[in-house]
Parts: sequence; C-alpha cells; structure tokens
Amino acid sequence: KEVRDVAVTKLGQILSTKDEFSHMDMLRQWKALFYCFWLSDMPLVQQELSWDLANMILKCKGANRASFVRAFWETVCREWYDIDKHRVDKYLLLMRRIVFFTLRSMYQSDWDDQLVGEYMEIYSQFPVNPNDPKVPHSTRLHVADVFVDELVRLSAEILKEAEEPEADLAEIPVARLLEPFMRFIGSSSIRHLPPRVSEAVFESIVVRIAEAEDRARNSEQQETDDEDDNVDAVIFDNQIEDETLRSVQFLIDSIPSIKERMFAVAGEEGMLSMGRKRLYALYQMLCQTFPDEEKDVPLPGQIVISEPRGAEQNKAAKKYKRKVELKKA
Repeated sequence: KEVRDVAVTKLGQILSTKDEFSHMDMLRQWKALFYCFWLSDMPLVQQELSWDLANMILKCKGANRASFVRAFWETVCREWYDIDKHRVDKYLLLMRRIVFFTLRSMYQSDWDDQLVGEYMEIYSQFPVNPNDPKVPHSTRLHVADVFVDELVRLSAEILKEAEEPEADLAEIPVARLLEPFMRFIGSSSIRHLPPRVSEAVFESIVVRIAEAEDRARNSEQQETDDEDDNVDAVIFDNQIEDETLRSVQFLIDSIPSIKERMFAVAGEEGMLSMGRKRLYALYQMLCQTFPDEEKDVPLPGQIVISEPRGAEQNKAAKKYKRKVELKKA
C-alpha cells in the first residue's frame, strides 16, 4: 500500500505539471492504474484509492482532463469482461467517483462550453453509447443509475462551499448534461435498455423532487407540532431541507429546459420510431407533472408504451402457452 500511495502521488504531480499527453500515454497510464486498483484490498482502502484516482481529473492541466476521462472509459469498456464477481463492486464505485469528478471538473471550469462538449462526446461514445457492442451493458446502466445522484451530490457541495450558491446552481446546464441519455433512449436498438435508462435518469428526477417536497413538508409539520406541544425541539432529519429540497431545487428550475431539449431531440431524423415514441412519452409525463401552458407543446392523446417482456415474464408466458397446447391435445 505504501508503494502504491507513493506511485499515485507522483503520477498526480506529473499530471499537474505536464502540459500535454498523447492519447496512447493516457491509455498506458490507465492500464497501470486499472490493475493498481485491481490489487487493492479492504473496503476502506478501495474507497480511498478510488477517490484518489478520480481526483486526478482535477490535477490534469487543460485538455489533459478530457483525455484522462476518455482513456478511463475506453479502458473500462475494454477490460470489463475480465473483472470477476469479487472485484466488480469496487470498479462500480470507481465509475461513480469518475462521474462525480467529471462534473466537478466542469463546475471548476465555470461550465466551459468546449469542455462540457468534450465530456458529453466522451460519454456518448463510451458509457452511454446506444449501440456499440464493445460497450458493456453494465457500464451503460450503472452510469445511468448514478448520474443524477452525483449531480445532486455536486449541488450539495456547491451549497456548502460557494459564496453565491444559488447563482452557481443556476449555471448548471442540466439539459445538456442529460442529452446523451436522451439520445440513448431515442436511438438505441437494444430493446431492454432504454426503459431502464429512462427510469434511472428522467423518472428518478421526478421521484426525487416529489420525495424532497414531501420530506420538507413533514419536517415543517414536525417542527410545528413540537412548538404547539411546548416541548424542546427534537432534531428530526435536521439537514433534510439542506440536503434534499435545496439540493434538488436546481433540477426543478431546469425542468423547462429539459422538456425543450427532449422535444427537440425526439424530433431529430436519426431517432428510431420506438425511441421517438418513448421520448415523447417522457416529454408528456414531464408536462403533466410540471405544467407550463405557455411553453408546453400539446401532443395528440395519451402516449402509451408496451414495454418488452422480461425474462421471468417470458418464462411464465411460455409455460402458460404449453399448458394451453397440452389441454387442446
């Protein structure tokens, strides 16, 4: 562990001083870091090392940041199928950390348009690629599962650290950050993935906002009840408003831009018919949940999507079909 820590520290120093690395240099570094992480044992050591490796994104200079992230995802997609079941959890943690520090890198650049575009292109090419068979389904689904979580985590940090947190949160280009997932839903031909991504990203935003508002109301009611009973106030989820309602307020404020961008993506030529229908259904759901009569585009009728059957449903259907055939025989 001591040797590994020294090596990681020295690599961080090199990344922070050298102006430019070739893509092949970055791939070599991540090949070494990947197996460096492979050999890390014990949960606390793995958590610390995953944080240190992801934090290297912030140590890179200029264009090296995007190159470092690209090399990571390319390495993970290439090596994923060699990871055994005992190590898969720590690599999922590392992927979560990379997502978070990618977002933090964009925040530190004041959401520089070029850097955000490079990062979104990387995510569209690797972990959120809609059809490339070289990209494992696990990385697609895991990035979809953690992306909104890490975005909210970043907002919580901004609320704690920034001098003008509301202004900083208003600058987060949420719609643009979620665009790779919109394009995935609209253009992926892998039948079972778009509904999972839709649920993990866009439906989870609605659920998260609803739960945040409910918790805030419950917290206010609890405080009112304590005052009415003349009892010393009991700490009840004392940080729930700061950690939940305030930290998701930027998502509420971003709903109009998300709806606008989703409607535009759904209308593009490259979308599949089912993907286009799914995007319009999501758009309709957002309009019904967060209505805006002036800007919302009304769609003809309620859009209903028949989801593909899962493995268990297929087994049950086939079993039932065999029973019917035996009875007829």
